[in-house]
Amino acid sequence: MVKKIFSIALFLFCTSTVYSQFNLNNVSLELNYGYNGAIQPYNKQFNSNFSGFNHFEVGLRYMFTENVGTKLIFKSDKFVNDPGGVIGIQYNSIGASFVYNAGKKIGLTYLTRDNLGVLIHLDGSIGFANSLQPQFESEKTNIIGLGITPQYRINNKIAIVTDFTYNINLKQLYGFDGYPIHNSKLSETGYFYNLSIGLIYYIGENRYHSDWF
Repeated sequence: MVKKIFSIALFLFCTSTVYSQFNLNNVSLELNYGYNGAIQPYNKQFNSNFSGFNHFEVGLRYMFTENVGTKLIFKSDKFVNDPGGVIGIQYNSIGASFVYNAGKKIGLTYLTRDNLGVLIHLDGSIGFANSLQPQFESEKTNIIGLGITPQYRINNKIAIVTDFTYNINLKQLYGFDGYPIHNSKLSETGYFYNLSIGLIYYIGENRYHSDWF
């Protein structure tokens, strides 16, 4: 599933010249920082929920039409115990998103004179997990995410965004505490979320971006 999402999005991104929106910019660079919340699994014996402000994300987005686009993404999520931060796990993931401009579809951008918008996205990523306990090996995981991104346009080049993404880790050997979930090589499905704030910078020589106009 993750490989299919990644392959389709990469193909569309690489063949973007098939569709052109005249007099509108289609590309944007996006940076987000915020909170990651571990839902499960982790050992409840620890006096921690392994959640905190340890999420960072960078993305490069291309809109094929005013409603549909794709985004290449890199995410970093660190889940650590508090206080101390010596027990936990580090996730670095790369992938792609299918992006839909719901704000335009429902008329929100029109009603707010192109000041407020909403994007929704479906992510497919490959994650590389490294336990903070050095005796454990790293593992590769597949992550699917579904998110919503409210936008506020500051000017024609910059917008402020917030984002909430619910993530499903299809198979993981280690919990968010960085320890094996089972004594054997059995894996489980994991769940976590991201709540972040960030900036969008619109790239291009034209005056307007397709997010708004």
